[in-house]
Parts: sequence; structure tokens; C-alpha cells
Amino acid sequence: MTQLAKNLRLMQLADSAFPSGSFTQSFGLETFIQRGEVETREDLARFMQTFLYYCWRPTDLLAVKLAWQAAQEQNINRLYILDRRLNAMKLPSEGREGSSKMGKRLRGLLAEIDPNYAAEVDFPYGHHAIVPGHYGAAAGIELTLLLAAFAHMTTSSLVANGVRAVPLGQTGGQQVLAQLQPLIDTCIQWVRTAAERDWGGSAPALDWAGMEHERLYSRIFMS
Repeated sequence: MTQLAKNLRLMQLADSAFPSGSFTQSFGLETFIQRGEVETREDLARFMQTFLYYCWRPTDLLAVKLAWQAAQEQNINRLYILDRRLNAMKLPSEGREGSSKMGKRLRGLLAEIDPNYAAEVDFPYGHHAIVPGHYGAAAGIELTLLLAAFAHMTTSSLVANGVRAVPLGQTGGQQVLAQLQPLIDTCIQWVRTAAERDWGGSAPALDWAGMEHERLYSRIFMS
């Protein structure tokens, strides 16, 4: 695969139209919306900043790097351990199950579009962050570009769900994405130098919102 082909594949994966199932997940955002705490573009941006920096950066984003490294070493046992540890980090059950469903869906899609991808590896949970790391190493994708694609995939999907649920205009959603890009850059730069000992983090209010979500009277999303 040429470098251009690798970049095009990353663009495909990061496209909001890629059917990984992320449009069904809010990871606690819907709870804040129903409480009336996320009602404006500024509210959504603040939620995303907290989610990305305190929850996603030291867990899922770093997991992509760790999985990429393990896959480069062809250490399948280590990939299994990373998958199990990431499962333990995800405290709300709906978010944990949603991540696993998205990961399994992503693996199936990758197998359909890339016949060279060994999707038969039977991960314990197959979390969404583990699969891009595994695939990226197999496809020879450079780590920073892989992290950027995963970051855009995650951020654009969750912002789009916020735009749909609040609701907000599409222009507002694009403004939030642009506002978050410097923070995403900061998160990626941190992951590039982080080690496994740095893995793990949470924002308790977001975990509680994720747990509360399953008891909401009405719901658009699965988490």
C-alpha cells in the first residue's frame, strides 16, 4: 500500500459517513442534555473538552498507541491484555458495551474493505480503540496519522450526536470541531510521549452521567 493509499484509507475511516455505529452512542452526553446542562454550542464545547482531555486522552487514545505497538511486535497476548484492561477502565456498562460493539463493527468493516487485514483475531472484547491500533500496525500506517484519524473519528461523531440531540445547527457543530482542534493536537502530542504507566483516567461526573443514562425516561442513544 502506497503512502497516499494509506492516507486515503485513514480519511475513509475518519469520515463521519463510515458506518462504525458511533451514531448510536453518546457516552453520557445525552444525560447532560436532558438535565439541561448542555443547551448551547458553548456547552457542547465544554463537555467535549472535559471528555476528550480527562476521559478519552489517557484511556482510548493512548490505547490506540499501545495496541499499535503490540501489533507491530506481533504480540497477540499483549493485545488481549490491553483489551481486557481497557474494558476494566470503562465504568458505565452502556459505554463499555458500546465501545465493544463499535470495535467489533469496525473489525468487520475493515475485513470487508481490506482483504489483507487479519480480522480473525479473537479479542476478548474488541474495544473500539484497540482495533485501529491493531489495523494500523498491520497496514503500516504511521502512528501520529493513525492517532489523528482516530481523534477526528471520535470527536466528529460525538459532536454530530450532540448537534442532533440538543439540537444545534450544522454550522455550530463545525465551529465546535474547529474549536477543539488545538486540544486534540495537545492530546495527540501527549500520547506520543506517554508510556503504559500513564494509562488510565476519568472524570467522575461523566462516569455518573453514563451510569444514569440507562435509567433515563426516554433516550435517543444507546449510551
